[in-house]
Amino acid sequence: MSRVKSSALRLLDDPSYAPFVARYVMDLPRFAAEVCGRPPTWQQLLFYDSVQGIGSRTSVSSGHGTGKTDAAAIVLLWHLTCYRYSNTILSGPKLEVVLSGVRKYVADHVERMKEGPFAWLAGNITVARKSIYIKGYQSQWWATAKTAPAGKPEAMAGEHRKYLLWLIDEASGVDDAVMGIILGSLTEDWNRIALMSQPTRAGGFFYETHHAMSAHRGGVWNSIRMSSEESPLVNDGFIVEKLLQYGGREDPQYKIKVRGDFPDKLDGQLLSRPELESCIGRQNCIPAGAPWGWLVLVDVAAGEYRDKSVIILAKVYGSGASHEREPRRMHITRFAEVSNSIQPRELIGRVTEEARRLSNATVAVDCGGLGLVVYKSLVDVGLPNVVKVLWGRDCWRKELAEQYANQRSQAMVCAAKAARAGHLSIAADAFPDTKTRSEFLDQHRVPYRFDDRARYRIESKGSAEWEGIPSPDMFDGVSFGFLEGVIPTVSDAALDGEAPAERRVDAMESALLAAIG
Repeated sequence: MSRVKSSALRLLDDPSYAPFVARYVMDLPRFAAEVCGRPPTWQQLLFYDSVQGIGSRTSVSSGHGTGKTDAAAIVLLWHLTCYRYSNTILSGPKLEVVLSGVRKYVADHVERMKEGPFAWLAGNITVARKSIYIKGYQSQWWATAKTAPAGKPEAMAGEHRKYLLWLIDEASGVDDAVMGIILGSLTEDWNRIALMSQPTRAGGFFYETHHAMSAHRGGVWNSIRMSSEESPLVNDGFIVEKLLQYGGREDPQYKIKVRGDFPDKLDGQLLSRPELESCIGRQNCIPAGAPWGWLVLVDVAAGEYRDKSVIILAKVYGSGASHEREPRRMHITRFAEVSNSIQPRELIGRVTEEARRLSNATVAVDCGGLGLVVYKSLVDVGLPNVVKVLWGRDCWRKELAEQYANQRSQAMVCAAKAARAGHLSIAADAFPDTKTRSEFLDQHRVPYRFDDRARYRIESKGSAEWEGIPSPDMFDGVSFGFLEGVIPTVSDAALDGEAPAERRVDAMESALLAAIG
């Protein structure tokens, strides 16, 4: 029978269909190699062998570039074409991302099939924007995408079929209540489910499928790890790049995004108190002779009693990103103001006074709320080098946007990394009193998590994660100095090797008073 005549038949009427099913229905690796032209890697082979089992439960933690999404597309096509009247449901936290990724690979495979011996099969597959289905059976035999609105897991209910497959991408970010509803639909022997994700959090249902519920602990879940380091699809250059970007194999993001390993920390705190305390009294971390500059870091209180306005004076050197050739180093010389009673007009005066005492100082001002008034006033009085801090915005640089959910996350995480790496030092006499020093150390507890893209995200103030944790006004101010857009001008003192500009200005004022006195 010619291909043209065969492709005109509905799938169940095509004489080629029964032999096709017999050959591939229980041989997913062969389907990948022969039908899709994709011989599986050894990691994908583990995935296929698990999924093809009757009633299988499969969970895959994966780094970048391992072929996970392409494998999911092949699984979708296998289940769609080999199981009569089957239903396949794609799901995940962000439906459009999940659907567009898998759909693209499915469309590629179908187009490739049209050029070879399976053109008759490709002619029976329609790849639409929101669904993929067998022609002539659109309402019965399909793959589609589905998710639940926040707080309404019941929206996932109602799916039952003899041949039902759930493919859950970014599964680490799926709410446990939603997973409970999905599992409730797997009521028949041939129902399968496969979870795939970067392992972004050390807890939740996806985490447990690799631990307490895994087959090696007596559970039903076949847990598979697909490490980028071990994947034949990932080149060595990528691994080296990520080692440099993240600062080593033990960095949490490297473990998640490259090794496919879960993060170790369950407490979700950026720093321990000892780690922050070790910065105080540490020798100036800026190398001798480095072209450092002054920063005046200003966090403006929102008007609530627990908030405090802060002015920090710091010497800074380096780019700001954590693991670049010249990582940012900060030496804090003084917490010039820490107050919950200072008024905006007085704060503006204090910032102006401190900035003008320093050589080529750059002033970074938090422009949320009252901070915008302070920023505008500093510009109006003619203070040069005043920078807005709007750290709810996305990072500008692509490599930082891939690591951090916003500028706030970038700044605070980089500050914490600098503290651990010895790149943050605080003069022993930087604090006005012991009470302020103690309050600063209490601010080590900054809750964070990894989002569904494995990026750092600092939890929003006012969220449950912040309950019982003091407002981190001083640590906020310190973090401003690690923002990618806060770039200091080199101080004259760093260039000419003279005494620090602070003392030179004092000496000039004394000489002037003596001259006119």
